[in-house]
Amino acid sequence: MDSGPNPAESNEASHKQQPDKNAHEARDQRRREGEERQERRQIRHEEQEDREQVRQEEREEHEQIRHEEREDRKRERQKARDQEESSP
Repeated sequence: MDSGPNPAESNEASHKQQPDKNAHEARDQRRREGEERQERRQIRHEEQEDREQVRQEEREEHEQIRHEEREDRKRERQKARDQEESSP
């Protein structure tokens, strides 16, 4: 008469499955860690791009200010020349 699985056999089968379960969990853990590393790299890359864009915008703004200042000085010099030429 069979009363079900032998507890010793059940225990042995459970132990055989444990290494597979551990290996699967280890693979999942490595996969998750890899995804997290990739996500952190992506975030750092996007932050770096954002910082570079801000620096580029600041350079362009600075260059525009310098250009306007040069034009202002040029107009001032021309105005001074025109006044000298028109004075008796």
